[in-house]
Amino acid sequence: MFPGRSKPLAFALAVLGAMAFANAADAGWVTFKNDTGKAITVQEVVIVNGKQVRGKPTKLLAGESFREFQNNPGIKSYEVLDLSNPPVTIWSGNLNCKADSQSFSVTVVQGKVGVFQIPEPKKP
Repeated sequence: MFPGRSKPLAFALAVLGAMAFANAADAGWVTFKNDTGKAITVQEVVIVNGKQVRGKPTKLLAGESFREFQNNPGIKSYEVLDLSNPPVTIWSGNLNCKADSQSFSVTVVQGKVGVFQIPEPKKP
């Protein structure tokens, strides 16, 4: 169809296009890091038709972290559970999830568990 176009040129253009939009792909990622020193579970809680619906629980061992993509920015509700027997909610609250990458640390401060935003490093 296009006799002057070669496969290497098409590949190079595709790679350049992907690199041009690589920063845009990072938008909306929320990272949680477990700094409590014990195993916990983090899950989102959504109200649907007046009822609480819990999202997929993510188990985090001490020092582990996970990322999830938030397709809609806004206030999101989360719960943090201690994996003792039976599991106990040790923190629940709302987090302001913006349209850019954010990191939160689950930490124990003065004997109470809290979730605090970690400042993102400045990009050069």
